[in-house]
Amino acid sequence: MRCVLIASTAAELLFYWADGAFLRRLRSPHAGQGPALEDSLNTLFAPLIISCAALLEKLADTYTCFATEGGRHLHVLQTFGDCLYIAVNGDGTQTEDDLRRTLFVLRRLVEAHCGLVTLDSHLIRKELRPADSEQRERVWSLLRGLLETYSHLREEDQSFAVEAVERLIHPQLCEQCIEFLERQVVQYINTSPERGGDEVGHAFLLVHTKLLAFYSSRNASSIRPADLLVLILLVQDLYPSQSAEEELSPQVV
Repeated sequence: MRCVLIASTAAELLFYWADGAFLRRLRSPHAGQGPALEDSLNTLFAPLIISCAALLEKLADTYTCFATEGGRHLHVLQTFGDCLYIAVNGDGTQTEDDLRRTLFVLRRLVEAHCGLVTLDSHLIRKELRPADSEQRERVWSLLRGLLETYSHLREEDQSFAVEAVERLIHPQLCEQCIEFLERQVVQYINTSPERGGDEVGHAFLLVHTKLLAFYSSRNASSIRPADLLVLILLVQDLYPSQSAEEELSPQVV
């Protein structure tokens, strides 16, 4: 039973993801999705969020982790700016470190999606919770999909388990691929009228989640491994890699 959410210090729900077990416990038999479910989440977490905000204001300190009586439900909290990130696990399958890592990954995904807007508390609230319900659902569905892809990769892929970029070492092939990226892919994109003169900063080739070749233009800023992992995660969410069993199994056309 798992849940991850982002809230403002005013206890406004800005994003949530929850698995089926959590939703079944939360949802009444006659409640549906949408506003009714959000109201239930607000009712459940508002006392915790408000008390965290009060502790920050009065003592400049707040909760970081606690478990309910019996230790069944573990809660991990992390403040980023004016937003409070909360992760809950109720089945004992995740530790405090696991939940905190998930919150930091979610923060990185929000930064990748919203950019510099994350530095402004008012703008980030509008970006994560648009007034239009359909637009809000698109934003939340995107972040939920990325979180689910991350959870899958962390269980199945070594590079995401240890948070390190894994490279394929084949010097001759890598050199040929870098040349292909520079002379074919990057040059083609740079000359496209749609680019408006903006040049490609970085380009890379992946084999599943493993880095085969990486190209950077002369004027491009350096890219951190954490940023590259986020980009690989985005690619995997858009184009999921097949497992070895799926690749070897016969395909019906």
